[in-house]
Amino acid sequence: MTSPLRLDFDFAPLPNTPTLPKCTVVSAAGYAFFRDEKVALAFGTTCVAVAVESRDPVAVPYFELAELSLGNHAITTTGHTYPDFGLFGGLLSGGSTNKEVTSSTTQPSAQTFISLVTHVGELHLLFTGLSPAVLRMLLAEAFTVWRQNQPDWLEKRRKSVDAYVDREGLDEQTRTALKERLLTSLVPLAPPPAPFGPFAGTAMAGDFEAPVRMGVCPSCKATIPFFSEECPKCQALFGPDSAWQVRPL
Repeated sequence: MTSPLRLDFDFAPLPNTPTLPKCTVVSAAGYAFFRDEKVALAFGTTCVAVAVESRDPVAVPYFELAELSLGNHAITTTGHTYPDFGLFGGLLSGGSTNKEVTSSTTQPSAQTFISLVTHVGELHLLFTGLSPAVLRMLLAEAFTVWRQNQPDWLEKRRKSVDAYVDREGLDEQTRTALKERLLTSLVPLAPPPAPFGPFAGTAMAGDFEAPVRMGVCPSCKATIPFFSEECPKCQALFGPDSAWQVRPL
């Protein structure tokens, strides 16, 4: 009988990538999560950590992550009504300038489906508060590290380096240096200590506290948590149906 595989990771968070709290599990195959369960998603230098209260976080190593995608097929339509004091408004209303005009704006709703397809299964999450385009920019570091763990992507980049060096007639030392850049670490030489300890077996047991990222309320300009659904000062709403969203600091 073979012993179960154990992978030990020292979790070091990526320096400029936020943790995504309160992601809702849509479906999970191969991972011990339940539908509608709330999890936190943290991105490290070697793996993605999926944490739920009262249980040990689960590691998803980048080398096992075959697909990382963000999507949203839902849209919201926001309508606005305002008086038309223009020339055509007056003519169309028989000389009166008290005509009202209604306009609408259609845009993706502020939520993102996050899909992780791995060697052992799939994990699909829903994160509310940001659209896929905005979230993609915030997760640039995570996507970069993930690409560095993809052999096909690295092989294409190495061929690109070879083509450039051959075309320009550069020396082998330059070729080697350019290829080493493909695996440049995004983490400083002295990274800050992991917020929730070493990621090795049960060493991560205990409370999982996501770091708080701050933003600015577009209504009252107060400084509030970036992922707030409501401003605690002016009660402005930032849900998926709201035209307002918290602006990052």
